[in-house]
Amino acid sequence: MKKLKSIFAAVVLAVSFSAGAAGPAGFQSSDSTLENTYRWARDMALSYVHDGGDPVGVWYEAALPGRDAFCMRDLSHQTIGAALLGLDAHNANMLAKVAANISESKDWCSYWEIDRLDRPAPCDFANDKEFWYNLPANFDVMRACRGVYEWTGDQQYLAHPLFVNFYERTAHDYADRWALTPDSIMSRRRFMNTPEPFNTKNGFHTCRGLPSYAENFSGITVAIDLVGALKEGYEAYADICELTDKPAEADFARQRAARYDDMIETLWWDADNNRYNTYYTQLKEFHRGEGIPYLLLIGALDRPERLEASVADVMSREWNVENLSAFPVFLYRLGYDLPATKILTALPTIRRNDYPEVSYGVIEGIFCLMGIQPSASRESIATCYHGPADSESTATDVPMLGGKVTVKHVGRTSTTLTNDTPYDLTWEASFIAPDGTKTTRTLDLPSGKTKTAKL
Repeated sequence: MKKLKSIFAAVVLAVSFSAGAAGPAGFQSSDSTLENTYRWARDMALSYVHDGGDPVGVWYEAALPGRDAFCMRDLSHQTIGAALLGLDAHNANMLAKVAANISESKDWCSYWEIDRLDRPAPCDFANDKEFWYNLPANFDVMRACRGVYEWTGDQQYLAHPLFVNFYERTAHDYADRWALTPDSIMSRRRFMNTPEPFNTKNGFHTCRGLPSYAENFSGITVAIDLVGALKEGYEAYADICELTDKPAEADFARQRAARYDDMIETLWWDADNNRYNTYYTQLKEFHRGEGIPYLLLIGALDRPERLEASVADVMSREWNVENLSAFPVFLYRLGYDLPATKILTALPTIRRNDYPEVSYGVIEGIFCLMGIQPSASRESIATCYHGPADSESTATDVPMLGGKVTVKHVGRTSTTLTNDTPYDLTWEASFIAPDGTKTTRTLDLPSGKTKTAKL
């Protein structure tokens, strides 16, 4: 790993080497539908960008349209799309705002939603004891920070004291305070850390610590999306600790992640129906609802036969736009190319397509179709074309790793990569043959060079 940069002392993060004036990535394809889909998403996503005229600083909308705000959930799911649009400075500022506002007075929550005036959005917050908050959020943000580091190489996400404090407080104090540890999560109470006197008719009392991103099912004490967020959040924290030479803390986090994984696969799997349950209630009953698309998005499921069953499960149901915007990302990653492309190209016409998460999800989905995945910690990049075998597609000037790359796929048999980053990269060029088998070529690609790999 490259030597850590100097750690900034300011609460507002300085813009690091990966956060410059890069513009959005370009995308051209012989498939006009794909090209038009990207153009729609790019223009829509950029319409939500605000470049410093507001008290909160540079930011983009990541909440319900018209809120003039960003919430922790949506931000966590839009960061890679934002990075592809050259919005590294915006990501850094917004994630730093979330990290800076964690506090003991809020039981180690941050602000669920921050508006353009640099304040907790009034629709979600009254005071430190009365506010709306979904408990997966802290761990989702930690996972997103690790992801942005891997994409950009920006080491302030590893070492800046603001982020380090957020990670440590989340992994320890937040998990303890809200009974999210492996030994306590399945027996936790529905309402915890409540204001006094507790008013069951006040949403800022009853929703101060919702144990799920799902908000429409009464009586939940824990949900599978929370357990999945814990698993992947601790995996991210372990990675960060390993990269910053904290082996004991990394081992603690890996063990935690393994225990949540075991819970998902033993307690939450419904063998009789070949699917996962998603909610557990105060009556100690399992129920079905939302949650599985989120686990597929963050990679919390890894057993092949259960992955296949889970994809079949989610594809058999109708979903709101918040869930559906993630489908192309996880479907391409799992190799379901045809349904991924069908959903990707339909999203621009779907009802509520003005929800910011949709356009940012489409942006990320296009580059999942291109199979582009950088890793700063490994100094590598992976490519694999998931587009039509008879098409050609090119991603130009893709911002990543403190520079940019250009990737051209000629069908599924040839890929050319230009490395305009400061890194000498290991390139894992994969190809999917007509029979579905996958072949990977590994090449060294020095900074400033271009190479072509073929099936």
